[in-house]
Amino acid sequence: MEEKRVCSNGINVYGYKNEALHGFFISLFVRSGSMYEHEGEEGITHFLEHVLVRNVNKLMQMKLYGELDRYGMDFNASTYSEMVQFYVSGASHSFRRGVDIAEKLLMPIALSPAEIDAERKRIKAEIRESDEKTSLSAFTAETVFSGTSLACSILGTNTSVDRITLKRLEEYRKRVFTAQNVFFYVTGNYTDEDIDYLLKTVGDIQTGEGEIHDNIAPVPKDFCHRDPTIKLKNADYTVVRFTFDILMEKVSSPALDILYDQLFAGYASPFFLQMSEERGLFYDISGTTDRYRNIGTLHFTYELKEKNLYDAIDLSVKILSDFKTRLISEEECMKAGYVDNAYMLYDDSREFNFTFAYDNHIMKLGYPTVEARREAYRSVTPEQIRRTACEIFRPENLTLTLKGSRKKINIEKIREILKEL
Repeated sequence: MEEKRVCSNGINVYGYKNEALHGFFISLFVRSGSMYEHEGEEGITHFLEHVLVRNVNKLMQMKLYGELDRYGMDFNASTYSEMVQFYVSGASHSFRRGVDIAEKLLMPIALSPAEIDAERKRIKAEIRESDEKTSLSAFTAETVFSGTSLACSILGTNTSVDRITLKRLEEYRKRVFTAQNVFFYVTGNYTDEDIDYLLKTVGDIQTGEGEIHDNIAPVPKDFCHRDPTIKLKNADYTVVRFTFDILMEKVSSPALDILYDQLFAGYASPFFLQMSEERGLFYDISGTTDRYRNIGTLHFTYELKEKNLYDAIDLSVKILSDFKTRLISEEECMKAGYVDNAYMLYDDSREFNFTFAYDNHIMKLGYPTVEARREAYRSVTPEQIRRTACEIFRPENLTLTLKGSRKKINIEKIREILKEL
């Protein structure tokens, strides 16, 4: 089961050992992201992620990448709206070398202003090469989360990135890299002595006081009061995105996962079978659920010919409405990935690491074991799935964003179709 140790400086270390594997996976999670950024510092978390990786290399006398190649280790990071994950992985015998890399992420920034500027150029190139300015995803975020930090890009903008100095980065690092906001999660095959080494190495690093982040998202004023909202972004092709508001206190994560999989992820998913395979309205459909401890969203997107737009929206509404009225059988519930195949999670220390760190210490769902997580999904009933659909798929929860011709698309016709939801 998951084990917890605490460094002398207060940083928590969680571990879930699997002696059948041949490697380790160490993550440092920081409860910080674009959601927590103050006005005028948009993109600073992502900038800091880049800078800290560069900083590790400098602290290692520019030998980081050679060390990784020599010992066959992987070292990388990702920034999300509510957290940052840094990770290092490799063969079990290299565990302590991995610790020696990971612990440097907690050290003060030793880079020069010129080195910060070099990283700034890389980030601005990343902004330039992304499709943030034209994407329906960004347009939707600005609509759904208007007036909150979640409306902003994780990358920031050229203007906001230009304002971020070495001094501001170090001040921000001190503000969010506190014992309350950071934790380590270790999976794979390692020894108790390896964990002792991690505790001792990390425990020697001083941490200060700062903000405490608890994954509570800012709530837009019209959240769950959309009625619905329809927004169109002019383009010479047609894309549709349904986004539904979710109050997380009214649904369970397992029921939400199973409902989403039934609709979009399975081979028998109605959106794929009815809209793609049978009618050829589109080739593929993409979507996901984004969730925080208080609120979340479920969204899906597809591209199609303009002439099929109203039929596609109408069929989408019919499929969603069917899940609100029809009680599916137990055999139809897509639980196998979470129940029958639950122990396959042991086989992938990277996926295991993220899943348990996220579920237990970002979302605070509290699964002490794989068995407990398995049971949470196994116990979801068809009636719970129907109630979850009823709770989510309401007009007052819906934001429909589109790309298409402003001159040709009839918004009022779409609004009439959505009344059937």
